[in-house]
Amino acid sequence: MINGSSAVEQIKARLSIEDVISSYLTIEATGLNFKAKCPFHNEKTASFFISPARNSYYCFGCNQKGDIFSFVQEFEGVEFKGALKILADRAGIILTDFKGEKKDDLAVLYEIMEEATAFYEKDFAGRTDAKDYLVKRGVNDQTIKDFRIGYAKPEWRELSDHLTHKGYKESDIEKAGLIKKSEKGIYDRFRARIIFPISDSSGRVIAFSGRTFGSNSDIEEAKYLNSPETPLFSKSGTFFGIDKAKLAIKKRGYSIVVEGQMDLLMSHQIGFTNTVAVSGTAFASSTGDDGLVNNLGLVRRLSPNVIFAFDGDSAGVRAVGRSSHIAFALDMQVKVAKLPEGKDPADVIAETPDEWKNVIAKAEHVITFFLNRICSEESDQRKRGKMVRDVVFPYLLEVKSAMDRSAYMLEIHRATGIPENALSEDFEIYKNSIDAEKVAVVSSTNTTVKPNSKETMYHRFFAILSAGSKLDTPNEEFVKVEIEFKNTVGEELYNEINLPYKESGDALALEAEMLYNNDIDLMLRDLKELSLNIEEQIINANIDKIRQKLHEYERTGDRDKAHIELEEYQKLITRIQVIKSRRSQ
Repeated sequence: MINGSSAVEQIKARLSIEDVISSYLTIEATGLNFKAKCPFHNEKTASFFISPARNSYYCFGCNQKGDIFSFVQEFEGVEFKGALKILADRAGIILTDFKGEKKDDLAVLYEIMEEATAFYEKDFAGRTDAKDYLVKRGVNDQTIKDFRIGYAKPEWRELSDHLTHKGYKESDIEKAGLIKKSEKGIYDRFRARIIFPISDSSGRVIAFSGRTFGSNSDIEEAKYLNSPETPLFSKSGTFFGIDKAKLAIKKRGYSIVVEGQMDLLMSHQIGFTNTVAVSGTAFASSTGDDGLVNNLGLVRRLSPNVIFAFDGDSAGVRAVGRSSHIAFALDMQVKVAKLPEGKDPADVIAETPDEWKNVIAKAEHVITFFLNRICSEESDQRKRGKMVRDVVFPYLLEVKSAMDRSAYMLEIHRATGIPENALSEDFEIYKNSIDAEKVAVVSSTNTTVKPNSKETMYHRFFAILSAGSKLDTPNEEFVKVEIEFKNTVGEELYNEINLPYKESGDALALEAEMLYNNDIDLMLRDLKELSLNIEEQIINANIDKIRQKLHEYERTGDRDKAHIELEEYQKLITRIQVIKSRRSQ
């Protein structure tokens, strides 16, 4: 066994950077190096370079750089010791404690959670009734062992007494989310419950989810109880089962997201190990206010394809709607597994395992899923039309391909009987209303800049250029406008104008894509208009300067200089006329 201080070098000696990164990304050779699409920002062309000679990587798009440890930290959303554990396991190195090093606060909390997990496991071994319940639901012994399922007795202080006896402070046990305080003192948070440990992507237990079992009148009867937010656990930062699912998600090219612990256990048990669950966790967008990547954002890095397999009741359908919108915002491909009414995945698998395979295989695109529900629930065409607008159009708006959008329009027409032209007109009205709302939001949040100010025009101009540069299929018109603009204003002035925006290409591109909803024609039209507006503004500023000089030369009688300025003045006036002519075309 090796301690932490020497493990780093041994891990680096055993694992090459290209092998580590290629287990997460598709990389391709380019000379002596490798390149890939950066996992840390959205990009269309590869700007993420890997140097085996330097054992490092660097992204020219977002400036992320480092070695295998920083890559795993960033990609998996763990701190250094989490990355060390992941890489040590891969390298076949058994770690011991960091001897001689003072334990930090997080290390103590991880120890407490591990001790609590082992304690709950031991108590579960003595509860045949709890095991019988799981077996009755279809869970086998190996699954119970693999997921370290435990039991919390209906006692007020059994775990806290055990942990304090081990030498841990009450304050640290509270930070780990395992105890609560009252006027009478502390008491265990989890009591009379089957315990499901929630681990981070490195396999370290960071939280618990407990299902009530064997309670009495003194125990609260909430069916499920989850750990609170702690220094180790953010509800939007992980999925239940992510540590066991991540490799399968990468290998199979898609993830399955279920709601409950039992759903996940049963899905893994029959071979769908690319399944994660939201039990004890919560959905959120890609990055939180603290800069940490959230659960669906981490799964997106493993694969952009996701199947939501929630319960077949109305609550499950609503959850599909909320989750799908978040997934679309992350540019994920979303399908929905259609479950029988009133059944969850665990029920389906326990009754007929082959049926679960069929449910996953027949998962529908989220638009098709909601469209089929609308048609089955409502026969009146007018009401169908309103439901299509309210439920389906928001997803259709997120479809980036014009061909795909057209295909879905045809599908909606065939399913609902609504004429295609009426659908197209209503969608355009809906789209324009959303665009207007986005413009209003941008305007209301940018109160220090006037709508037609120089800063606003520059910002929008370079945002559209950035979006154009990241199109899957390069559009020569974007390049042409930029070249003409650069030639007109001069490279020196162009570089000066571009300087504040040069390092913000991806953020600007995302802003333009959202504002214009990836309408290439609209972006190009506005880009051309902005180039003319900016050029006209620069010319008018130069005209004002010439006028001031002419007044000065008139006062001093310097006719030669005045003549030169008049010639320049005439050129600028002519250019203004050209701009006006181009606008009218």
